[in-house]
Amino acid sequence: MIDSSKLYSVPKDVVEDIVMKESRHPYYSVVLDRAKIMNSWFQAEYDEYTAISSTVFSDKSYIIAQSTIESNDEYKERLSRMKLFPLEQKFFSAQQRIYDENNVNRSYPQNKDFWMYKESNFDDAGCSITEFYRDKVLFVKEVLGFGAVVTDLMMDGEGNPVTDTDGNVVPYNFVVRPHEIWNFEVKQGILTLLVTRQMYYDIHNIKKHKWTAYTPEYICVYTEENGIKKKTLEIPNPFGEVPATLLKGQTDANSSFIVGKPRRYSLKGMYLAASELFYDLKKGSELFGHPIPVLTDSIVRSLAGVADDDQYDSRTIKEGVGMAIIIPDEQQIPNNMLYQADMQGLQHLRDVIFGDLMSLIFLMAQVRDKSIVKSNVSGSSKRFDNVDEQGLLASTAMDMEMVEMQVLKRMAKVRDEDPMDYNVTYSKHYDLSSAAEIFSDITEGMQYHVLPLPLLKKLTGEYMRKRSMPQEDIQSVMDHFDEFGIPRTSGDLKNLIDILPQEELQRQAELGIDLNSEQ
Repeated sequence: MIDSSKLYSVPKDVVEDIVMKESRHPYYSVVLDRAKIMNSWFQAEYDEYTAISSTVFSDKSYIIAQSTIESNDEYKERLSRMKLFPLEQKFFSAQQRIYDENNVNRSYPQNKDFWMYKESNFDDAGCSITEFYRDKVLFVKEVLGFGAVVTDLMMDGEGNPVTDTDGNVVPYNFVVRPHEIWNFEVKQGILTLLVTRQMYYDIHNIKKHKWTAYTPEYICVYTEENGIKKKTLEIPNPFGEVPATLLKGQTDANSSFIVGKPRRYSLKGMYLAASELFYDLKKGSELFGHPIPVLTDSIVRSLAGVADDDQYDSRTIKEGVGMAIIIPDEQQIPNNMLYQADMQGLQHLRDVIFGDLMSLIFLMAQVRDKSIVKSNVSGSSKRFDNVDEQGLLASTAMDMEMVEMQVLKRMAKVRDEDPMDYNVTYSKHYDLSSAAEIFSDITEGMQYHVLPLPLLKKLTGEYMRKRSMPQEDIQSVMDHFDEFGIPRTSGDLKNLIDILPQEELQRQAELGIDLNSEQ
């Protein structure tokens, strides 16, 4: 481990100058604009609560530009009618499968009771460790594209660190979004400065801002009210490093690999093409799927209340008459007063062109559209049968494993525990098999004596993981296989069962009964 406090010193006057002058990092506008675009795709439609509470939200006008031949009223109407496709939300849900299927193993060699407690109360809002990484960290990293996980210590009302029963400090974590990272500095791969600006409301519902500057040597806190900043806290940094891990959704070569960008930012043009095509199909279906009256110019003027010498636009006609096909007075009116368009062309667009566009988006996002693929999976795994996202999940798992490893070791280090003893492993293998199917494979293979030991170990480990059994119990079974091999007799099976805690076996039995009753 490197003690960065001895290598990189940031003068306090430099930090104060950044805060007082509100100096932003050079990529601030870039990452914020990207985050706004992708957050709009994620929300898909206007979310009133999000729009009010976050500056990382932009409505559809940020994505759908006004045409040069489009009036303001026509543009507003198009914005209200056009629906954005929630493709980003679909891909993000696929990535959350990493946590939904219990694919993370965490090892706590010391103070297991404390770390089990921390798994249930992991962040500043009391969320569990799964909620924290699945819903908060993954969203900031993959959808917004840039942010940070910051570790802090619980403090009492007098500003002293809260300790557990063993006298060790109690760390917690929170996520910082792109617009809250005001400034930062990285030297030789080490984060040496982080300045955040976070908005909050006090007990009197007054909006305030909190500025926090983290350096390897010290931490400073400033409060801002009515534009006036005041330093309220300055303490030595107990971590010996900037207690933060930057979140980068995808490497951005244009910014020299310092900041990231949303994972699917390059697909935003195709997102828009899909939304506009669907909008046009829907609008065309409304237009041509119903009879449209054919009226002469004079009749239209009369129905719309427009004088003969006045000009009128399409909006005036739509408000006064409705949808109509207008022909000059001197033109002969067609025999059929009602015109019905052929729907075959629209159906072709919907089935072929739109389908091809969606398939291309899935392909470029490293997933496969399962809406046209029949699958024979069963059980709870059908919840994830929307895409076959092997590549997407593997790359996401590798990134999140590194992030969580850094956070865990930082928490262990500040508690005076050996960080090298703590480990986090994300499974890089994902399949749609349910626990019941794996168990069936094991029993059939054992019955017909065609199951080699390496395959038995793999299937047994996958089965126990899908049944959410503790990692230490899984490891005990693997060690038993290594020492005694495949169980051949009832006595061998009893010896294998005896190494597992009885309370865990009872819980698994009750879980099996509940699953069978649901089926």
